[in-house]
Amino acid sequence: MRINNPLEKFALKDVTCAFSMRQDGNMSLSYGDTHGALENRKRFLSALGIDYRSLICAKQVHGNTVTFVAEKNKGSGALDYDSSIPDTDGFLTDRKNLPIAILTADCLSVFIYDPKLPAIGVLHAGWRSTEKNICGQAVKIMQEKFGSRPDRLLAGFGPSIRSCCCKMEDSFKSNFPFGLIKRDGGLYLDIALINTRQLISCGVKEKNIFDPGLCTYSQNQDFFSFRKEAEGAGRMISVIMLR
Repeated sequence: MRINNPLEKFALKDVTCAFSMRQDGNMSLSYGDTHGALENRKRFLSALGIDYRSLICAKQVHGNTVTFVAEKNKGSGALDYDSSIPDTDGFLTDRKNLPIAILTADCLSVFIYDPKLPAIGVLHAGWRSTEKNICGQAVKIMQEKFGSRPDRLLAGFGPSIRSCCCKMEDSFKSNFPFGLIKRDGGLYLDIALINTRQLISCGVKEKNIFDPGLCTYSQNQDFFSFRKEAEGAGRMISVIMLR
């Protein structure tokens, strides 16, 4: 099994993070073919040294709510979707052995790590959450909650639909000042670029942001893609945990 580290360009000491691939199976308990999803989670997370029963998951709503979680939240959404933490698209914690996760199938996952404290976060950044600047919201809360300094934060991206394939409807309107590309008579969205710019505008150093450039749509053999597979699409998991 290949383990993908979204912060692989950084030397990590006390954090484990990874995203799954299609070959690891569907990780969602509510989307796609959910048969075997718990076993998929168990197998993937066990390889990372994470107890799948401790996982914290969200009922994602494409907003910008980022929730601090602690020991009392351990296991929320781990074994069934109904127990997931509602109405949130990101988690932050400074507690050890508390795995936090989001699920994606075209949306961008964003990992944030403060190695000094330490503290971590994981975000579900679809275009709607990106428009609401979920990265900026997360960095703000980390400053307020943990005393994090943006210039020492490390960030990494998981796979997402990229600007090569993310064609928007002709009627699409947004407040994005950049990241919209007109090409071949269509309008394409660069969601990774927008989140990169938003992180930088919060004070995160560009050199501390790692984007592996993986496209879920064009590399559909390796990743689930809602745009390509519609309601049948499974979900990848993006997980991070302090040790």
